[in-house]
Amino acid sequence: MKTLTSVIFSVILFFLSVSAGWAQKAKQFDGALLWKVSGNGLSQPSYILGTHHLTHVSFVDSIPGLKDAMKNTQQTVGELLLSDQAAMQAKVQQAAMMPAGQTYDKLLSKEDYATLDEGLKSIIGVGLDQFGMFKPGMISVAFTIKLYSKFYPGFNPMSHEPIDLYVQRIAKENNKAVSGLETVEDQIYALFDFEPLKEQAEALVCAAKTVDQAKEQLEKFETYYRAGKLVALYDLTFNNPDDPCQLSQKQAYALGKERNDKWMLKLPQIMSDASSLVAVGVMHLAGEEGLLNQLAQKGYTVEPVK
Repeated sequence: MKTLTSVIFSVILFFLSVSAGWAQKAKQFDGALLWKVSGNGLSQPSYILGTHHLTHVSFVDSIPGLKDAMKNTQQTVGELLLSDQAAMQAKVQQAAMMPAGQTYDKLLSKEDYATLDEGLKSIIGVGLDQFGMFKPGMISVAFTIKLYSKFYPGFNPMSHEPIDLYVQRIAKENNKAVSGLETVEDQIYALFDFEPLKEQAEALVCAAKTVDQAKEQLEKFETYYRAGKLVALYDLTFNNPDDPCQLSQKQAYALGKERNDKWMLKLPQIMSDASSLVAVGVMHLAGEEGLLNQLAQKGYTVEPVK
């Protein structure tokens, strides 16, 4: 399980959400991954970077203005402070275990149990006899990583450095402050405990049934991300009528809006204290409840860096 816990914080992107219906209202926030935030009393600009946690770190060289933003800002802020991964992994491993007495054969029908078991065996290589000790959120992470590895053979989770970790590492190497917007406990809740286990298990069954559609989804996501197409990313993930496994409202709220709103309580002070590079999953940028629109609503000037 070391591989999974080493990258668990890097796959949240695939589960993030903001509320539906933003595409027209926030359409101006599109076409870039790096955004400059200025005005509203800021003495120096800050920057918001949308990351794809599984894209190879070499892609940073293709993001216009990022190297300058990393050089010119005084501090870097991420979803989490990623430097103490050993302590985080220990907390995640403990939180990822199923509660005593809870099993998948109690959560699912015999047919769905068999479907999930076979799906895990075909993608991960082991079934519920070995993986059943973990909560659905942990299995979802493993499933996503294995799918990505299958479709992108060059991806190695053991050696992969997410863009988020890269920008924090470079900041530390240059003696700049690094901090996180939330704690590992916050992300544990969003990943494992946002809704009843039965509903999470049923969502896993849907994923196991639709593996053939996942490759096209992942390829489109990768293409749109590299082009900075925030609107297309959102529509692909949340307004796709062909997607049989839509996120639940509880999941959308816990992983998107709730977290964005909490971060917005901190960001104005963070940016006022020092010019900052804020690097978070790209889906946190988009939407009516996304960080870009919320910052603009507060009176900041939010501009794409191209």
